[in-house]
Amino acid sequence: MGLVTARDSMQPRGADVVARALERAGGGTVFTLSGNHIMPIFDAVLETGLRLVHCRHEAAAVHMADAWARVTGACGVALVTGGPGHANAVPALYTALAAESPVVLLSGHASLGEIGRGSFQEMRQAELAEPVAKASWTVRSGSELEDDVERAFRLAMSGRPGPVHVSLPFDFLEADAVTDRQTGLAPADSAGRTLSQLEVRSVLAALASAERPLILAGPLLCRPAAGEELARLGAALKVPAIGMESPRGLNDPSLGAFADLLPRADLILLLGKRHDFTLRFGEPPFVDANCRFIVIDPEADAVERVAREKRGRLVLSVLADPGPPPISCRGPDGAAIPTTPGTARRPGRLRIDRRNGRRPARPAAEGSIR
Repeated sequence: MGLVTARDSMQPRGADVVARALERAGGGTVFTLSGNHIMPIFDAVLETGLRLVHCRHEAAAVHMADAWARVTGACGVALVTGGPGHANAVPALYTALAAESPVVLLSGHASLGEIGRGSFQEMRQAELAEPVAKASWTVRSGSELEDDVERAFRLAMSGRPGPVHVSLPFDFLEADAVTDRQTGLAPADSAGRTLSQLEVRSVLAALASAERPLILAGPLLCRPAAGEELARLGAALKVPAIGMESPRGLNDPSLGAFADLLPRADLILLLGKRHDFTLRFGEPPFVDANCRFIVIDPEADAVERVAREKRGRLVLSVLADPGPPPISCRGPDGAAIPTTPGTARRPGRLRIDRRNGRRPARPAAEGSIR
């Protein structure tokens, strides 16, 4: 079809820039399915330490990158060809978006210089992926290839993690490299805004004012490493801390008698947990009508949703990354913030009746739920 061409020199091409950028950004394992638009990257990978895992369907490549991200905590990478290959991959982005899983989808793309002229597999790819990604765009210049790969990794890992899509026009991949930076990319940094000492003290005081407080964490804090941090947080505060990642919500069987526990809470801290259908929108009888809320979330929209629906019952909100590690009794300088007598908590008073034979919800600290 005239797309795959032989290399006639050792001059680095745009594809080499992309391969090196992936390696420097930490995308050592790439889940992929070959196709004409991305063959230059396959060639370039031979000069790197990248590992390609060849799949049988583009959606499978994205799902595997999603699983990789959830298990390892690193950003998952999927590489697919343009046109129908990209179209096959897009539906899998929604799963990663719902799971708050950091994934970068790199798609081949028709040559930008041929758009509007009936180019091979020409498609408005960025628009197709936009509704199911944190961000989605097409590289506009060969000089932007490296920066755009770096940007995709940082966006995927920062704030509330999620999938990011970038389309790579074929003419940029085949052309001689416009930039050949030697400094390299720093590994994708997921660190965002942390809570100030004043905000930490305010959260501790609000928790101490409640009789039956409860911490609900979102999918990010259910990952293996982050889950340990969540357990330590619950133990330190003597407040039940429960991670919620399943769309089953209150009906998630792994949470045991959680549905019985939730209506008893008089204060709920949403730690990176969306206020949505998984909590039955926080309405009675699933949540007490007088229950108050604290929200710590990286997205203003998530905070505004609780403010709009709970009004005066939202006692505190903070725009900050929930973790990992999640909110702790430490300030931005790393120094411990002691819990004074005014903020120290009594042992949790929430109780679960086990006579119905259901398993108790998973506690964050032993003895915090009895």
